[in-house]
Amino acid sequence: AVGAIGTALASVAVGLFSLAFWQIPFVLLGVLLLISGPSLLLAWFKLRSRTLGPILDANGWAINARAKINLLFGASLTQLAQLPPNAERTLTDPFAEEDHSAWIYVVWGAVAVMVVAMLWAMRTKPH
Repeated sequence: AVGAIGTALASVAVGLFSLAFWQIPFVLLGVLLLISGPSLLLAWFKLRSRTLGPILDANGWAINARAKINLLFGASLTQLAQLPPNAERTLTDPFAEEDHSAWIYVVWGAVAVMVVAMLWAMRTKPH
């Protein structure tokens, strides 16, 4: 089995090297289309059906898989939302991770002080 695989790879390499330099990218593009072309075609057909299901499934929301997107629904999904009256925008993120950078400097400073103190205590005294 290993010999057959090696022979097949060698014949592919010989065939690839027998081509002109400008033909090699076209061969690689053809192999790429041969492998990923069917899934690309299926994805195109699914997206052309104008349902919200594939988008919701891709985001992990497996609900209402056959929600058809007509012109009114599509327009309502793509319009810019208006800010309600008396509402304020805030630029702080309530879900942002806390910044511990100041504590890191304090801890490293304490470690440096301890190392200097240990080296000072262990110094050799001349006689």
